[in-house]
Amino acid sequence: MGSREILIEPFIRKEALESSQIEGTHATLSDIYAFEAGQEALIDEDRRQGTQEVVNYLHALTHGLETITAGSHVTVETLCEMHNRLLSGVRGNEADPGELRDTQNFIGSTPYIQDARYVPPPPNDVPDLLSGLLEYANQNTDLHPLLRIGLVHYQFETVHPFLDGNGRLGRLLISLLLQRENLLPEPYLYLSSYFNARRSEYVDHLLSVSQDGEWEEWLLFFLRGVQSQADEAHQRANLLVDLREDYQQRYQSERSENILELVMRLFEDPYLDVNTAADWLDVGYSTANRLVDQLEEDGILEELTGQARNRFYRANEIFHIINKPINEL
Repeated sequence: MGSREILIEPFIRKEALESSQIEGTHATLSDIYAFEAGQEALIDEDRRQGTQEVVNYLHALTHGLETITAGSHVTVETLCEMHNRLLSGVRGNEADPGELRDTQNFIGSTPYIQDARYVPPPPNDVPDLLSGLLEYANQNTDLHPLLRIGLVHYQFETVHPFLDGNGRLGRLLISLLLQRENLLPEPYLYLSSYFNARRSEYVDHLLSVSQDGEWEEWLLFFLRGVQSQADEAHQRANLLVDLREDYQQRYQSERSENILELVMRLFEDPYLDVNTAADWLDVGYSTANRLVDQLEEDGILEELTGQARNRFYRANEIFHIINKPINEL
């Protein structure tokens, strides 16, 4: 396994979590991995709905990235497909997943439009506004691509083309455009962690453009986010690569090649049970169980359930590099 998998998989999950948290979703990174492994019992009941919302975001992001290559166009159809994945079966499911809005929406702290902090354009204007926005987003112009992406993100939130999920889909659009512009060899950079840590400032900057035309202040905020998250991604990547090299040296002389392969797979997914290990390695249950036991004894894995059966494990050192705030690493 190359560095691609050990960086992309955890970074994508972190983005899905952080972007959802901006909208008030309650879940943790542990919840996401537990959900994907079919270990819902490990998720507190009050976080299960939020966990599903994050997993939906993950599916929407993965679908979007699969449709975008350098120079290809982001289309209304792609955004609608992503929106459908984002909202199906969760909070907001009644808001026509995958369909542009046909009623007026607004942003505010009360259910009354007269109290709204912001009222987007009327629904009849949405199809033309979104098509025009994507036409601009897909152009190659003399403006630096990062500045254009910052402008597009603001304008998407201004149009607010769907009844719900516009904040999350607007942040997903940033990821698609970074790929379209070929600014990264792989999708390593996500801004939701930066926005999540500065939620009020993020919303205030967007509103200040609408109310006072403060474009420069918004774009500087956006570019500082790109710089901050690029630095953080670089630091986390280096820590993961260094740890992988440590583990490789530790286990490459073992008689069984399976244990080295298993340790390397943990960088792609640091959560597993014995059946997962057996599937990864294409070995029998007893062989996988012995290898997992050895990694638990070596301190690589920690068992999370406290049960004698259906045990579930986490690779703590890997997980902490992915999950901890960067200033704690």
